Amino acid sequence: TTLFRSPSVYYRVITSIFLFELTFFVAIGGDTKVLSDQRLLLFNISFVLWLGMESSRVKLGHANAQTFGKFSRVFLVVSFCSILIAVWDRSAGYPIFNQPLPPSSTIIGLTIFMIGVLLRHLSIKQLGKYFVTKVQVTSDHELVTEGIYRFLRHPSYTGLIFGFLGLILFLQAGFAATVFILIGI
Repeated sequence: TTLFRSPSVYYRVITSIFLFELTFFVAIGGDTKVLSDQRLLLFNISFVLWLGMESSRVKLGHANAQTFGKFSRVFLVVSFCSILIAVWDRSAGYPIFNQPLPPSSTIIGLTIFMIGVLLRHLSIKQLGKYFVTKVQVTSDHELVTEGIYRFLRHPSYTGLIFGFLGLILFLQAGFAATVFILIGI
């Protein structure tokens, strides 16, 4: 199989990455010197790869399906804002709490992020053509209780929460972690 199934998927991936990089640039205050921070650079690469994977594999919804969960969009907005707050917080020297989270949060965050991406990947792969970003029920819907769904009811959402929280912890951004936990989850 090819990486991109159609030109529209290719454009969606490129647009998503471009918009993220633009907001990343704004969050660091346009100061490219902060990219000498290896943690910010690794974060940027990891997030862009994750975003590219998500953009290339995910459908937005099925036609003629009943949609539930209007708050999932709010969750994504809060999550992306928390990520940008984490980037700004680190690049500005942690002005809100005056210090980063402990160094152990880096390893913990990276581990949580990788678990989140794996959960998300497994859920998307298992549901195949039935996976969409909205909670929807189609006429031929069947509850999945095998594979990763045997252990978790919503591994995709769990993966998103772990992915976002892991990256925030990786950047040692206490303020962003607080925002994400109190408002996002």
